[in-house]
Amino acid sequence: MTDPYYVKGIPEDVASDHFVKASALGGFVKACAVRSTGIVRDAMRYHNTSPSVTAALGRFMTGSLLISENMKNETDTQTTIIKCSGPIGGMTCVCDSSFNCRAYPVNSVIEGDEQINVKGAVGQGTLTVVRDIGLREPYGGQVELKTGGIGEDFTYYLMASEQTPSIVALGVLIEDGTVRHAGGMMVQLMPGYGDKETDYLEKRIQGFPDFTYFLDEGFTPAQILDLFLGDPDIKYLEGAPAAFRCTCSKEKMSSGLITLGSAELLSMAEDKKGIDTECRFCNSKYHFTPEELSKLAVEAR
Repeated sequence: MTDPYYVKGIPEDVASDHFVKASALGGFVKACAVRSTGIVRDAMRYHNTSPSVTAALGRFMTGSLLISENMKNETDTQTTIIKCSGPIGGMTCVCDSSFNCRAYPVNSVIEGDEQINVKGAVGQGTLTVVRDIGLREPYGGQVELKTGGIGEDFTYYLMASEQTPSIVALGVLIEDGTVRHAGGMMVQLMPGYGDKETDYLEKRIQGFPDFTYFLDEGFTPAQILDLFLGDPDIKYLEGAPAAFRCTCSKEKMSSGLITLGSAELLSMAEDKKGIDTECRFCNSKYHFTPEELSKLAVEAR
């Protein structure tokens, strides 16, 4: 018997991080869901984040992945940035078209952070989305944060900047200092929708449990979409693994150093110990000797 929740492209182990897309209600609704537990665990490990920062960064990465779902080309990227007044200071996330992402918070630790409070950690600020999909120039938009809860902020962005009525539900469940589950879903109304579809979704979201509740009960992203949409004719379109993946390298660090200019690099080369550089996304360190800095200075001329 065919598995009704089989989606082409998802990993064999459905308990691993993955992304699922579907359509429902006669094609007037597009929906996607992602399990991001491993992604958030990796982010927590790389940045040694305190609980509220872990929850905020986890929601932010999950939401960023969801709104990146329409990128197609291998070189497409999406950068999401939150600048805020709260003690987290801000967050940056970069996603590619294969549902890989990398992210970092400005401040990894909030002092006295024992009770998870995402809105308190974020505060007021802006959400910016920039997509580079091979056009002449990257494009995007920016909105004020509505609540700092992240999910509501992505929902507002999609409506205000992209004119797409949406529901974005995000969750990170932390127990005993570890990420037990993380994930989320995005449900959008497509052109031609009417009051029937709008009213239906508004009723479905009322009282719908947190996404991580279903993950904790053993449901997959595909099953959670089915539970929310309640449409026997739901169509699963495609799936893909999702992961935290940094693309840093010494070569890329070299390119960044060259932008400092020849004089600055020659000044650095005077230090016999050389210099160490660090990737903001994964904290990998790259050492440059005085000889390497001198060669970069020549290239920078």
